[in-house]
Amino acid sequence: METREKFKLLDCIGKVYENSKECKLEESFFIENDTELSTLSEYFGTTKSQSFLIAIVFTLNYKGDTVDLNDMIEYFDCNPMKLLEFNEDFNYLQSKAYLKKKLSKHRVQVAGANNQFTVNEKLCEAILNNEPVPELKNAISDIFELLEEIYELGKKRNNNEINTLGLYKLVRKLLEEYEEFTLIQKIESFVLSLDDKLLYLYLIWKTITGRESCDVEIALEAFFDRPTQRVNYMQDLLVGKNSLIDYKLIELVSSNFINDTEMKLTVTSNNILKECGITVFRNNKNKDNILSPEKIPARKLIFSPTEMKQLYLLKDVLQPVQFRQTQKRLEEKNLPKGIAALLHGAPGTGKTEVVKQIARETNREIMKVDISQSKSMWFGESEKVVKKIFTDYKSFMDDSDETPILFLNEADAIISKRGNTSSSNTRQTENAIQNILLEELENFEGILIATTNLAHNLDSAFERRFLFKILFNPPDLSIRAEIWKLKLPSLSIEDCNFLAENFNFSGGQIDNIIRKSEINEIIHGEKVSLENLLVFCSEETLSQKHNEIGFNKLKYHV
Repeated sequence: METREKFKLLDCIGKVYENSKECKLEESFFIENDTELSTLSEYFGTTKSQSFLIAIVFTLNYKGDTVDLNDMIEYFDCNPMKLLEFNEDFNYLQSKAYLKKKLSKHRVQVAGANNQFTVNEKLCEAILNNEPVPELKNAISDIFELLEEIYELGKKRNNNEINTLGLYKLVRKLLEEYEEFTLIQKIESFVLSLDDKLLYLYLIWKTITGRESCDVEIALEAFFDRPTQRVNYMQDLLVGKNSLIDYKLIELVSSNFINDTEMKLTVTSNNILKECGITVFRNNKNKDNILSPEKIPARKLIFSPTEMKQLYLLKDVLQPVQFRQTQKRLEEKNLPKGIAALLHGAPGTGKTEVVKQIARETNREIMKVDISQSKSMWFGESEKVVKKIFTDYKSFMDDSDETPILFLNEADAIISKRGNTSSSNTRQTENAIQNILLEELENFEGILIATTNLAHNLDSAFERRFLFKILFNPPDLSIRAEIWKLKLPSLSIEDCNFLAENFNFSGGQIDNIIRKSEINEIIHGEKVSLENLLVFCSEETLSQKHNEIGFNKLKYHV
């Protein structure tokens, strides 16, 4: 009697299965099997129709592997539309983890048609042992949870909680169990080893959680418990003998030291993620060094006719339509399609402001890099920093509607003449930085504008890398007078000429005078006067020459 009671559930499931053959899912079947379905419903805590589906999938699972809708349609000998009436029951059973769903390999992609089902393993064990229904839950509900689970398994391997073989077994099972996820299907379309899949999934997880690149050695430590495995895999990766590189799914961020090598997702991978509904959130737009064109105030710039002619040409070629046409033409001619410009000349002549105004008028974002701040005091780090500038720019360019401008401000430190490599470690580092920059410029496909005050010290190797080389001379008397009039429209033309004649200031120095005038007005409530301006002008330069000229003239001018 006790044995018979133990198999009561199995008896009910068996009778439901046997009686449902060619039942066409007619109402009479459910009436005739009401006793068995009621028993199952009481056990599962589900409706009779839901209990019926559990019983059928459970039995068919033991005849083969997964069960799809076509299997059931053939067994019931019913109209396919009749089975679709149970769609809500299927969805409920999945949500409660009674059933697990996979995606079949049907050629026809119709909603619901590709679903394959299995009964939850814990529920199967409970049925076989005649135990109460255990607490069931879907361990993984989306691709993000799957990626995190694989990442956590890697951490367990790294902590020696499991070994590499154990990791492989668990990851392989997860990939099979959740093959319905679109990203997993995309990855399976490539011929990749399990090692490659692990590395790729690790990089995807790190990327979508905020890292732009990852250390390769640290990643491999999470997978391989034997150092020889790590070294062999790393060596093949570095020389390009890797399917992830062949398929252009990852790219390496090289460095001078093997153990510093980093990797990042390529444009191909980013596109795959987008197709799978996964957005890679980058912080580029919020970084302090990113300047949006709409945030740049319009400013009129005054230069000599020669300078203006060159600037107009640069600005015109960077207009979106012309830029795309230019790049297409250059590519057709097998010519480098990147645009690099060098703005050189005396300090305060408006080089930086030119870059901003060109960006504003061509609707391009600026990624600004102050080279002097990028040079690291640690040997070997500077090269990585410079390399990262260009990898960051490429990522930023991929995420932008219009090609942004890479702005290398005060680039003197890395484009000056190279010295003897044996002179010092510092000189060797600077030469290594220049070699990286030359290599990047050779293959550059975006827009780069660099500024320098010391073009006379420019290394000859950089000359041909810059398509535009625009010299900014100190403004002559007429230009200085125009600048004064532009900045202070209330001044008479005579006063503007007077200031221009007596103070050989650059536009930047004149800006300083204007700022002091504004501060003076705020503090003292006084409108700017020529006398105030002359005082401010005398304070602007360390030379006393201007002071004497200014105040002597003032005696006769005021």
